[in-house]
Amino acid sequence: MRSASKIALVFISLLLVMGLAVSPGPAAADSAMRLKVGEKAPDFRMKDVMTGKTVTLSEFAGKKVVMLEFWATWCDICKREMPNLVKLNNAWKPKGFELLSIVLPSGNINDIKKIINEKKLTYPVLLDADLAMATKLYGLAGPIPLKIVIDHKGVIRYSHVGDYPPGEDELPFVLEDLVKEMGKGK
Repeated sequence: MRSASKIALVFISLLLVMGLAVSPGPAAADSAMRLKVGEKAPDFRMKDVMTGKTVTLSEFAGKKVVMLEFWATWCDICKREMPNLVKLNNAWKPKGFELLSIVLPSGNINDIKKIINEKKLTYPVLLDADLAMATKLYGLAGPIPLKIVIDHKGVIRYSHVGDYPPGEDELPFVLEDLVKEMGKGK
């Protein structure tokens, strides 16, 4: 029975990630998740793949601007943009920013750890092993990578599906505005 459950989870995961594999144009970005900009981001509780530490969104409330980055081990776009995310994290973390990587179940834990080490990820990587966070809480229904930026009050303020064209990246401008708001107590 245990193997049947595992096969079912793999099959459902495969169906979900197959639907997530294509990077849409700008018009499709709104359909990547059920939640919309302006809505409260649901809290979650997951373990960091490398440290085993439990991480919750609520621990950053009032203290940090948080970006969730949904990805999978098979996603080449996701892996290609990781060095830029490391740079973004390193530049903005001292200013009140926290990047939380959410990996969808798409390989074994060793595959995930190998990518973390190869890409020298400097931020927590949280495994959404049963897709409960991605599908039930956030209603992920579109392609990955998906970035969701949440302000210090826990409100979704920005989302972006896919990578950015060379030379373009809205994230620093978004983060600058939200960090300023946090500093002003808005």
